[in-house]
Amino acid sequence: MKFTSTRYQQLVIHDLGVTFVDGEAEVTDKTTIEALRGLPAELGVRAAGGRPPKDNGVS
Repeated sequence: MKFTSTRYQQLVIHDLGVTFVDGEAEVTDKTTIEALRGLPAELGVRAAGGRPPKDNGVS
């Protein structure tokens, strides 16, 4: 799941092992996703979308 940080573009959350690059981070661990959803609104972190579509090998 993609998360964005509108306030801190290079935010690093060491306890969760999450690093935002240009305000975006891709997270796949369910526990980490739930922890990010629970962060204070002042950090500006929010879920931005689901998982990217799987590549089914069709070009």
